[in-house]
Amino acid sequence: MSGKALKNKAQALVVGAGSHHDTLKKLIAEGFFDKPVSTKEVAKRVSEKSGSRLKSNHVQTYIKKFLSEGILHGVKPAGKRTYWVLASVSEAEALALIGKNRKLQELQAELFSKELFKKLKKDFGREMDELLDNFGKHGNSTAFLLRKILEKLLIIVLAKNGREHLLEEPHRPGGYKGLQEMIGVAAREKHGGIPFLTQKTAEATKGIKFLGDTAAHNPKANVAMNTIVPQMPFIITAYEELATLL
Repeated sequence: MSGKALKNKAQALVVGAGSHHDTLKKLIAEGFFDKPVSTKEVAKRVSEKSGSRLKSNHVQTYIKKFLSEGILHGVKPAGKRTYWVLASVSEAEALALIGKNRKLQELQAELFSKELFKKLKKDFGREMDELLDNFGKHGNSTAFLLRKILEKLLIIVLAKNGREHLLEEPHRPGGYKGLQEMIGVAAREKHGGIPFLTQKTAEATKGIKFLGDTAAHNPKANVAMNTIVPQMPFIITAYEELATLL
């Protein structure tokens, strides 16, 4: 049965108005279960949407109705707890999605580590909030924000260390050079005998620059999260190198 048919079947079920079953029906219709979600995520979302707390250890009690109707099914990765997803998503597809989601969560945790977030929060609070909202969901927005943060970080760090003039575009008063030229300056200039950006890191940031440019300027292409993920270790390293000089 297709995902659409399963959602229609869920909506036809008779449940108590305002009950947790009712909230789960709404979440199914909204696409919450189109991808595998953990018991903890289900409990959190139901509680948020209904205003009535649902404990994690009670989730399966309410999920059972939709399991018995063949609308949802559980998928359990080796060594992990059960995830819940529409029955139209096969076990193999669900396991692949769970694996990708875990990788994104690991990268997100690294990007928003307490240490790095604390360093960036003052100057990048708005951008980091927007990045957290979009990371793992919207590739174009994520790529654009990652590029923007890098560019702004270069300007702020070099300015704080008396090198802003090296980033200025001489033929455009008040303007700055392109990002690639800024990265080159950061790789050449040193603070305490150490480059603002190591040469290896500077080279590795070309990928996120390209993706950010694509998101902002290429009307024929969109940026997918799976193209951003391989670039994340490099952009995080660049942020960390620069953030030490904020």
